[in-house]
Amino acid sequence: MEQDDREPVLKELRTIPVVGEKVAEPLYMLGIRSVRELVGRSPEDMYGELRTMKGYYVEPCMLNQLKVAVSMAAKMK
Repeated sequence: MEQDDREPVLKELRTIPVVGEKVAEPLYMLGIRSVRELVGRSPEDMYGELRTMKGYYVEPCMLNQLKVAVSMAAKMK
């Protein structure tokens, strides 16, 4: 996972209607590199993984945003 892919990846993730910068960045931190990679992922698992990242605070509403993002990504594929 190279940093030089960061901006193009974030741009692609933001094509999901509910994904802005505050959701795209955590998805990138989780290793998601495309909309397709989000399909079938567990929002609960991703939320839990974000919560365990040292020095990263996760808003409680992030779980709902992840649920909608996964659902929308599935519709986009």
